[in-house]
Amino acid sequence: MNGPDGKWIGYGEGDVSDAVIPIEHRLVHAYPKNSHAIEHGVAVDRTYTAGTVHAVRDLTAFMNNDPRELQRLQRMGIATPLRSDGVANLDVRRAIGAYVEAPANPPASKYPIQGVWADSRAFLNPPTAHSFVKATNDFRDEAMRLYRPMAGTPIWLLGYSMGGDSVRKILAALPPEWRPYVVGVSTFGDPSMPAEGSLLGDDPGEGISKSPQPPWVRDRYWSYSIDGDWYPRARGLLFLLYQVLTRAELTMEFAIYLFTEFPKQAFQQLIGQTPSTDPLAGTLAGLAGMMTSGPLGTVGALLNPLQLFAILPDLVHLLFDAIKFVATNAHGKYGDPGHALWDGMTAVDHAAATIRRIAPGGCTLFLLPGTWANWNQGFPFDVAAQLQ
Repeated sequence: MNGPDGKWIGYGEGDVSDAVIPIEHRLVHAYPKNSHAIEHGVAVDRTYTAGTVHAVRDLTAFMNNDPRELQRLQRMGIATPLRSDGVANLDVRRAIGAYVEAPANPPASKYPIQGVWADSRAFLNPPTAHSFVKATNDFRDEAMRLYRPMAGTPIWLLGYSMGGDSVRKILAALPPEWRPYVVGVSTFGDPSMPAEGSLLGDDPGEGISKSPQPPWVRDRYWSYSIDGDWYPRARGLLFLLYQVLTRAELTMEFAIYLFTEFPKQAFQQLIGQTPSTDPLAGTLAGLAGMMTSGPLGTVGALLNPLQLFAILPDLVHLLFDAIKFVATNAHGKYGDPGHALWDGMTAVDHAAATIRRIAPGGCTLFLLPGTWANWNQGFPFDVAAQLQ
């Protein structure tokens, strides 16, 4: 807000800004006793209300009269007395911890972040996106490009979901002489989880890709999985379902793949044409009639690849709609305090602690995201942020 002279004096009643959020957060959570924020009805949002004014006024009155607070403010180089009319100028924001200045010469991180970017829009979202398989190939190639100039320096690979398969492809591409510099690997919901598990134990099932992380990295591989997450804990027909999904794209290549898989027993079980006790049997039943000739709703002769290519948009829409019931929320719980399953920690917290323990001297963190995400989003980035 502006003062009588029209110049900016600080945040005050009626102001709406993202900068108001940390002010109200500190009033409610750090200084509830001396700001009386709860009593004043302060809500943590973007709006500086009359209640916010009263809470700031009460808190600055306390700080201006408390010897220990005055000493703390002096050490911080903040002039006292603080403004006491309920306006949060820069000194007030600094005093309550709502504004933290970046150090002039920040120390270099022991765990610098190397994000890996590629087009992660797999699974035909949007329809022009390439396949999951091609996306993970792109992440592999980009990671190798980034590491070549720094080859011989220690790195730690972190991947979530699709990023776990990207990690596998990167590890497979590393020349043998570079392998010792992989200090560790942490994955979350890894489709490349080996059947034997990881250093965190032998979890049920195995990675849905059936293409496990290479044996040479198993002595430094921590992979987090949660019951109900079928990416790292797959069984039965899930393996074939994954192969179909990860190849899906609007290309003749995918049409030919469907043409060759259709007669096989597992695919016949998925489309409900062969008896099976697997819970996923019949999941793709709707595809059977579309992929064959004959009246609607009946199964006739398999269409040829060119005919399949012509109806791919409809096939793919039905394919992804059919598997929605398979997905569970477990795949997104690796930072959830309600799933503190590793020494009382969440997967994110445990991974950060593991990196500190195994690599106390530091290493570069290579971050591989999940589908439809960038490297600065998701669980790998959450781990990296803790280490800065």
